[in-house]
Amino acid sequence: MVVWGMFLKVACAILRSVVVGFVDKDWLRLGRLRPEEKVDLAIGMSDVCIRVCAEGIKAQHPGISDEELVGQLRERFEWMKRWRRRPKVWKM
Repeated sequence: MVVWGMFLKVACAILRSVVVGFVDKDWLRLGRLRPEEKVDLAIGMSDVCIRVCAEGIKAQHPGISDEELVGQLRERFEWMKRWRRRPKVWKM
C-alpha cells in the first residue's frame, strides 16, 4: 500500500506540472487554441502517460535498469495496442 500511495503522489505531481502549464480556469479556451498549441498539449499528455507508466514499473521493480525499464514500457504499450485492436465479442 505504501508503494501505491507513493506512485499516486508522483503521478498527481507529474499531471499537475503538465496540465497547469496548458490549462487555465477558462477551460473553454481550449477549443480556441491554435493547432500548434493543441499538438503541444497532446505531446505533453502523452509524455505524462509514459512517465506515470514508468513510475508504476519502477514501483513494481525497484532497482530496474534503464534498459529493462524501456523494454517493460514497450511491452506494456504493445499490449495496450493489441488490447484495443481485439475483436469485440458481446455475449448476452
